[in-house]
Amino acid sequence: MNGMELNSNRVASPNQAVEEYIGEQFLEWLQNFIAVEVKSWPELAAVATASPKIERVRKFMLQYFLAAEAFLGGREGDPGFLGFALANLSESNDPLAEAALEGLEKKQQEELSGDKRMLWLKLLHALGLTDEEIKRAEPKEPTRNYVAELSDVYSNLEWQTAMGAFAAHERSVVEEGLVLLEMLSRVAGISGENYGILKAGPANTHVLDKIVFDQENKRLVWEGVKRQLDARHELYKGLSRYLET
Repeated sequence: MNGMELNSNRVASPNQAVEEYIGEQFLEWLQNFIAVEVKSWPELAAVATASPKIERVRKFMLQYFLAAEAFLGGREGDPGFLGFALANLSESNDPLAEAALEGLEKKQQEELSGDKRMLWLKLLHALGLTDEEIKRAEPKEPTRNYVAELSDVYSNLEWQTAMGAFAAHERSVVEEGLVLLEMLSRVAGISGENYGILKAGPANTHVLDKIVFDQENKRLVWEGVKRQLDARHELYKGLSRYLET
């Protein structure tokens, strides 16, 4: 992974950032790092410039939807990454976990409101997918691998690592949405009102606010960020093949 330049004109590797930056400075570096890292993926750049047939776009977006759905869960009682993270936090006796737990509970309430799923269905329907096709969709190997990797991160690793993964997810989907919007606007032939799900708001990284003031917590957070970004990158390596002509 690449380092990046801060306003101080210092170039920091992840190890340097964990060692030297603290609190808000570390979070600023982390936000910038995630954005730059996501933009550096060749597979995502290929998505931005792809001109596939609509059938390939449907296959790609359906798998992307299943990956997004895995965050919240819901199919066959699956609690999703968010449910795993909440259970992970709930088991911690660390007082610092309480603030992070409150942030995740708020996120879950927002997700469960139904608005996100409605926006997804609006986009998938506009692309020509039926409710039956969406219901019957099964994750292919890249999506299955992504779900398995992150289920482990959110369920079994330290809660600080799970929070790092969550923050990286929140920031990366903002950048990814811009790329998908660029591709779909060019090739899908559907009106702009259908793209609401790709126009993500500011990334929610407040779950990290109180836990990036000591070396061990920063190290655990960084491990979660790295695992999330690596899993996301591998997902694009697999899914981008759907768009190849």
